[in-house]
Amino acid sequence: MKKIIKFIPALIWMSVIFYFSSRQTTGIGTNVTDRFLILKSFHLIEYAFLAILLSFAIYKNKLVVFIAYLYAISDEIHQSFVPGRTGRFRDTLIDLIGILIGILIFAKLFSKKISQK
Repeated sequence: MKKIIKFIPALIWMSVIFYFSSRQTTGIGTNVTDRFLILKSFHLIEYAFLAILLSFAIYKNKLVVFIAYLYAISDEIHQSFVPGRTGRFRDTLIDLIGILIGILIFAKLFSKKISQK
């Protein structure tokens, strides 16, 4: 039961990602460059945070990368069905960079605390 409870924050965050992926992005950014930078920054941040949350539940980096990246792919497929949105492979690669950043952040901040237990 404890293992399942550890996944709850990650599942909630996945729901937040799904919600925002269901919304149109019109009105974000004043020009093409600003829009691109803002939206891709969101990808990095949301998937870095997902990787951190998954790392609390799973202490295996490869499994965290696999689950988070699989979710990123499914999210892009989901976006391809949302009016005004597109699903792009390039975005999954940006998500993957965010996932790796999240794992690095988790390792730097929490690995010493976990190994001391």
